[in-house]
Amino acid sequence: MNQKNKGMFLEKILNRTIRVLWENEIAFIEKKSIPISIISFNKTTDNQVISKFKHHKSTVDYIGMYKSKFICFEAKTTNLDNLPMSNFKEHQIDYLNLIHNNGGIAFVVVYFSLYNEFYKVSVELIKEHYKQNKSLKYLTVKENSRPLSLEFPGYLDIV
Repeated sequence: MNQKNKGMFLEKILNRTIRVLWENEIAFIEKKSIPISIISFNKTTDNQVISKFKHHKSTVDYIGMYKSKFICFEAKTTNLDNLPMSNFKEHQIDYLNLIHNNGGIAFVVVYFSLYNEFYKVSVELIKEHYKQNKSLKYLTVKENSRPLSLEFPGYLDIV
């Protein structure tokens, strides 16, 4: 799997998950778009973007409401036996922590493709390892996070 498409499997699963939650009136969650403007694109080929402008830093991948609480989470995929902390931007950690500290629900969904396992990882665990370590080991996640099973028809029980 190439780097560009590494997270597409998890994104498809999460998009199906939020659709199931919405359709069953369990939660309202949506994927945030990246705040960019296209400056130019190649008109002679397949409209490939040549240059773009990012308006401001994006916060997290998903936001919404669950049981009258604000919910937000980031989605990360790794094909290693660890989650590199370089996959996170400091403002993402700060945002998740801010929501958590103000009574919201904030977490990270991690897919370890090497083991074909999904986990709901707490903000505290991410924050604890973000500045101290280069990565969060698979066994640390497994021992300190909630495993998420892929349910029929292809969604995760994230709430």
